Amino acid sequence: KIVQDIPDYRNSLTSLEGKGRAIVSEPGNTERVTLLFSSNRQKSMVTVRNGIGIEGGQLLTDGDTLLVYNKVDKFARKIPIRGGKLNRINRLASLNILEMISYSLGSNQVTNVLESKKRYLLKLSEGTRIQVDKESGLIRQVTQPASSQLPYSKITYDAYTSVEGFTLPRRISIFGAQGKSKVALQLTALELNPKLDTLAINLPDDIPIYYQ
Repeated sequence: KIVQDIPDYRNSLTSLEGKGRAIVSEPGNTERVTLLFSSNRQKSMVTVRNGIGIEGGQLLTDGDTLLVYNKVDKFARKIPIRGGKLNRINRLASLNILEMISYSLGSNQVTNVLESKKRYLLKLSEGTRIQVDKESGLIRQVTQPASSQLPYSKITYDAYTSVEGFTLPRRISIFGAQGKSKVALQLTALELNPKLDTLAINLPDDIPIYYQ
């Protein structure tokens, strides 16, 4: 019953485009960037601009690997999502943006349910823990076990609003696997179900690709 009350847009929301501001915090360093993103259920692409609007790179994920194109230093890297060394904005870009914004799950994944005064805690079969707001039925936090080898440990969701009939978060925070870094994303523009071109990074012929 709890899972059935969580909005599930897997069939009705198949693509999105948008823009957001991100604050990337890690020990000894804080950076503000602007992100442009396009995503469907298979791939997700992010373009990064620094504080003065200069485009620094593009990042493309297919769920298994992340292709990072550094336009400033003129090289590209291909990194596995699980177990790869991802840091800073790469952690956010390694996630499928559409799947992250519109997180969904099936009731067959839930093995246990706990509750506090304001939230349910759903324990999933693979070790993931989902916190759901009792009053609204909306997801507030997703926590991954260390065994997942994912580059993040936790995602929190805030400021849900209605966008074209879909209830979606406008503030999302992604915490690093060690809990020492954080990407705070504020969505400033969203277009839902746009017709997207093929999501791909057009690398110049002289750009080498390094594999990690």
